[in-house]
Amino acid sequence: MILTCELVPGQRLLEKTLCEDFGVSRTSLREALNRLTQEQLVTLKLHCGFSVTPITRENFKHICELRRVVESQVAGIAAKRATDEAIQRMREAAVVACRLDDENAHMIYCDSNKAFHRSIVASIGNHLLRDIVVSALDKDHQPLYYGIDLEVCTDPEEVTQEHLAIVEAIANKKARTAEKLMAEHIGKKEDRLLLALQDVLQSQV
Repeated sequence: MILTCELVPGQRLLEKTLCEDFGVSRTSLREALNRLTQEQLVTLKLHCGFSVTPITRENFKHICELRRVVESQVAGIAAKRATDEAIQRMREAAVVACRLDDENAHMIYCDSNKAFHRSIVASIGNHLLRDIVVSALDKDHQPLYYGIDLEVCTDPEEVTQEHLAIVEAIANKKARTAEKLMAEHIGKKEDRLLLALQDVLQSQV
């Protein structure tokens, strides 16, 4: 609910309401909220309680920086370790099957894009890196659900071509090329989304 902005960034989280909605005890809810606080999805303020962490340009840039560092290295490792079967799964996942005029375009795009990036990290057999990538991907897509026009910040055909180029570098065991293409891919997305996010945040001031 937080990652898809069903719970709006900045929204105060009322524990009594959440316990009733989810059918859980106050203790269980507190444990979940504390975990989400550690993941920086929820903020705890003295005398104010829990609230959904606001989306900011700075936080989004930090997530993208994390992704560029980690996922570029993951792509390089995949060029050395990925099996033929894993590479085929990457190719299949590379195509972003999303029509921008679809009412569920945001969800379809995010699910498709995450499937591709997960297929790469899955190919290297490192569960610690997998967990980092998956967590960063979820946070990275959050702004797309925050009133951003998908047509302004992405082109599914262009993203598909970038994905396929990364897969070919991995398939040809060109680790440095794979690293470079992955970093550029994430950087392009960051630039587009930052512009769109800036417009959304300014409109709410």
